[in-house]
Amino acid sequence: MVGVVGVGNIGSIIVNRLVESGIFCPGEIILSNRSSEKLKPFLSMGCLVGTNEKISKLCDLIFLCVKPQDSQKVFSELREFNGRLIISTMTAISIDKIFKETRCNNVVRIMPNIPAKIGKGVVAASKSQAIDDQMWNECQLILSCLGKVVEVEEYQLAAVTALSGSAPAFIFVIIEALIDAGIRMGLSYEISRSMILETMIGSAELLSNLGNHPGEFRHVVTSPSGTTIEGIYRMEREGVRGALMKTIQETYLRALQIEKDFGN
Repeated sequence: MVGVVGVGNIGSIIVNRLVESGIFCPGEIILSNRSSEKLKPFLSMGCLVGTNEKISKLCDLIFLCVKPQDSQKVFSELREFNGRLIISTMTAISIDKIFKETRCNNVVRIMPNIPAKIGKGVVAASKSQAIDDQMWNECQLILSCLGKVVEVEEYQLAAVTALSGSAPAFIFVIIEALIDAGIRMGLSYEISRSMILETMIGSAELLSNLGNHPGEFRHVVTSPSGTTIEGIYRMEREGVRGALMKTIQETYLRALQIEKDFGN
């Protein structure tokens, strides 16, 4: 049995992907949430509902998907963790903190991003030392339903939060701006949206498949005295590159501050 404590944005994605991927049947999943309304869609799916105490007794794998400010209450309700595996999505709550509160040795912290909703996310994961190779392989297999699993050191999770966790929001802003540019030039929303999305997807796949540095393909597209170099010159004048780097840096600093606020 697998338990999911908290079915907000991330918790809901995890439950849906566990079922859609066929890794677990709905009847093998027990959910808890402080709002009963959020549980209703999963009840109709066939998932079970229980208390946190029930989840800690019956489930060998438990996802903790609550906000960090709610962690202490959840910890007080979870017991009997010997031999179980905890996977936490909680920002700023360290592996050591989870161990001290639950006495569970097998802890994995993950930071998935929103494309996990369709199984195309990036899942940064950091594990406790007690997790052996077999358990880690099983854990990665389960997490792969969300997307590509990348193992990182726990201290790097704040950077991951900024880079892959928050970056989809920034990318959506960029896509929206490019679509609006197409509309400004007289293209319909539908045509502009389709062209930008396919261009983004194709460009990403080109880099992924061939492994080149982005700058190499930028120069391939840039002809002397052409349209592209004019646009790139304008981007440099407007400080687009620096603004993007600063955006990620400020997000990273905020993630570090949240960790500090929760005593990590």
